[in-house]
Amino acid sequence: MTKPKTPREHFHREKERRANAAAPESELMAAARREYEALLAAQATKGKGGRPKKKKDAKVVADEDLIADDPEE
Repeated sequence: MTKPKTPREHFHREKERRANAAAPESELMAAARREYEALLAAQATKGKGGRPKKKKDAKVVADEDLIADDPEE
């Protein structure tokens, strides 16, 4: 094996070497990954989070009811 001449060449050689020598995922890691993804999917379906909706003031709601019930209109 010859010594790489440039840093870029070294990077590409190392990247290729690591890609070829990648160890297969163990069964325990695969099971943990599936469990984690299921947990994330369950939380996503809840629809929780975000900004809470504004609540009208009780006095404002009462005033709106009085205006709606006003017989003068």
